Amino acid sequence: MRYILGIDQGGTKTAAAIMGEDGMIAATAVVKGAYYPKHGISVALDRMEEAAELAEKQAGICREDIWIIIAGITGIDWPGEDKILEDVLRERMGVERVTACNDMINALYTVPGISHGMVLCAGTGMNGAIIDASGRQFVYGDYMEDDMQGGSALAQRAIRKVFDAEMGLCGPTALTELFLTYAGVDTVDQLLQAFMTKPGFSEEIRFLMPQILALAAKEDRETCSMLEEFAGRTVAFIFAGFRKMGILPKGEKIVLAGSVLKGKDNYLTGQILDKIKDREPEACVVMAEYEPVVGSCIMGLHALQIEGNEVEQNIAASAREKGLCRI
Repeated sequence: MRYILGIDQGGTKTAAAIMGEDGMIAATAVVKGAYYPKHGISVALDRMEEAAELAEKQAGICREDIWIIIAGITGIDWPGEDKILEDVLRERMGVERVTACNDMINALYTVPGISHGMVLCAGTGMNGAIIDASGRQFVYGDYMEDDMQGGSALAQRAIRKVFDAEMGLCGPTALTELFLTYAGVDTVDQLLQAFMTKPGFSEEIRFLMPQILALAAKEDRETCSMLEEFAGRTVAFIFAGFRKMGILPKGEKIVLAGSVLKGKDNYLTGQILDKIKDREPEACVVMAEYEPVVGSCIMGLHALQIEGNEVEQNIAASAREKGLCRI
């Protein structure tokens, strides 16, 4: 049996999965994330190796059983960085066949049967990529401004709604009670002081995203307004990417992925879907079916030229068993 080691590294978590050439996922592991441009390549490698070793131990295999490594890594945004990461991964992991790519590329393969199209992933941050039928790629990367960086940016927008409401710049919002409770304070003045002076507080509030989305589901007007604005800018990025690549979006698959877009009743996802359809009624919008680490493994199968209905069925069955299905 030949095995694939799939890796998906984001700023919040590093995931690893071991998949056999039959498509069965033997093991998975999750450790802390890393953003190598900020934390350094050594830290990013340490976390990838830690996740890989845990997955290998769980699968009952050794490193010599791994035929290929596919690593989707956040931060690979510039020409040549993929080769740099491949070289250091090859040396660290002791596996000759290694492919490193921006983590948007493996996210595209979370939809069965896809080979090209557009993927948008919103988690701690946000990124997107477009791949055409010839394999030509465009990764959005730093073209997306700071206030579009997924859950981190949305949390910042949400707390600003609280401050705006306090000043009378917008209407009252249930976001106020949410943030006051989280900060353990009684007044918005105290909340503002914590936001401006408490180390780490402004970054930690991203963990409130599930509750923020829940307020939109309960029709809190200001929360909905904030998410609608974010969705509009997101869709503008999607269609700008198609124009840049010279691709007509009609009929192209647009894959939505990431924790911030997850959930059947997600107000933000619904707004993005509606705004895409308003601009191109024949756009094919699909939700990611698997976690991105499964996409890495599927890329490995493609590299080994392994395909077939039985393999796809094994992927689906084992992904469900391992809790790696998104829908």
